[in-house]
Amino acid sequence: MMNRKIHRPSSWAAMLMFVPALAFLLNLASSLQAADIVDHPDKLKYEELNFQPPKPSDYRTTLECGVSAYIAENHEVPTFELTVLVRTGSMYEPKDKAGLAGMVGYLMRNGGVEGMSAKDLDERLAYLAGDISVRIDDSQGRATLFCLSKDIDEGLKLFGEVLRHPIFDQDALGRYRKDLLSSMEQRNSSTAAIEPREWQFLMYGDHPCTMPYRTTQSSINSITRDDLIAFHEQYFFPGNFIVAAAGDFNSEEIKGKLNSLFENWPNHDLKLREISDQIPDPKPGVYMIKKDDVNQSRIRVGHIGVKRDIPDVYALMVMNDILGGGGFTSRIVRRVRSDEGLAYNAGSAFERPVDYPGTFRAWFQTKHETGAFGTRLIVDEINRIRTEKCDPEIVENSKASFLSDIVNPFSSKSSIVNTFADDQYTGRSESYWQDYKKNFEAVTPEAVLEVAQKYLNPDKLVILVVGDPEAVMKGSDKHTEMFSDFGEITVLPLRDPMTLETSPQ
Repeated sequence: MMNRKIHRPSSWAAMLMFVPALAFLLNLASSLQAADIVDHPDKLKYEELNFQPPKPSDYRTTLECGVSAYIAENHEVPTFELTVLVRTGSMYEPKDKAGLAGMVGYLMRNGGVEGMSAKDLDERLAYLAGDISVRIDDSQGRATLFCLSKDIDEGLKLFGEVLRHPIFDQDALGRYRKDLLSSMEQRNSSTAAIEPREWQFLMYGDHPCTMPYRTTQSSINSITRDDLIAFHEQYFFPGNFIVAAAGDFNSEEIKGKLNSLFENWPNHDLKLREISDQIPDPKPGVYMIKKDDVNQSRIRVGHIGVKRDIPDVYALMVMNDILGGGGFTSRIVRRVRSDEGLAYNAGSAFERPVDYPGTFRAWFQTKHETGAFGTRLIVDEINRIRTEKCDPEIVENSKASFLSDIVNPFSSKSSIVNTFADDQYTGRSESYWQDYKKNFEAVTPEAVLEVAQKYLNPDKLVILVVGDPEAVMKGSDKHTEMFSDFGEITVLPLRDPMTLETSPQ
């Protein structure tokens, strides 16, 4: 058996000298790194961002049929992405047919097309490693195509069939109806599902924006194949489209292919239901939805807010960021989560739709007994930001976070064209992104205080509590706050999941 010779370093003295030197360097690096670490997020500093957004006119063209199209070449990857925006939405469906718009979108893609079943379409797209989707939400329809650039011609052909020639197969309609009704039975299983529905009803009553929550067993069962065909014919035509295309192609060639996609497709006048932007303020007070099989309550505090691009929007965004929209650095999160440990999730938002005023809402979820205490913390922060001018450094840090976000809508060629298509769809000014930086830079602590006083209305607060009313109203031995401190309490039963009707207590 051979003896192995073990090799050791030639100089142990050198090793002994190296170890202290290494320790010194590590300590030095640690000290330098620690010097750059602030002890609070408010002290973070942001380098000046010198980013100039592109202009929509650099990407916009008009197809032969009159459709606006935003086109961007991207030769980095061999793919093709196409989006078609359609001016439609559930806001335009009849109340007794609630669910119609969403059903049209689903069955356009999953109900077969002329000469091809849904299964055949799935298999062909899988072979191409492509995807087609159609979705209709409350205020917009969106159809998308993804495929490899070598398959653009076939991808567009399949996409065109989905857009123009869905057959709304009766069997597929029956299966989807059954799935919808089955899912509706679970509507009340989670407070996370109950909360947004009841908030929407409290804030807006019968306004069309509540339509996504209005589906019932009766409305779903009433929808026929003829209803689907009529809805599709009413809204799906080239004059009602806005297009965004990005990928590995030649712009002139893709423009020609898009012209072919829409050729010989007749247009007609579009008649949209009028959406009122006059929303009456709901009655202030506390509304409790009885859900007594849970150990925590979901709570929202708020009132009717504003539409999207009001002149004060930049100061308003900064104000809400400081109040509750800015994550761990915001006041509501600090008070409710960090200081008191009442909730994992808390915050605030100004939802700003285009067609009608959204709502201001603050929210958290906590044990029933601490609900009133947490609500008091939120109301106190609302009053505080209305009466105390924010520290200039806090305002500057909030502005910096918004300014750093300006790159996100333009992070890829696909993002660029989709941003501009969405902007055109919603009627946003073409100068919006060009002026974005200077408008945020102009926000001052005085402006933040002014919008807080103008758009936060403590005397109009509606408080929604989804939980066990008895446990919630009992309160906590550690805190004196009670929900009766915030106004009249109304206890409401859960709606029937299939009819949305409420029965007397």
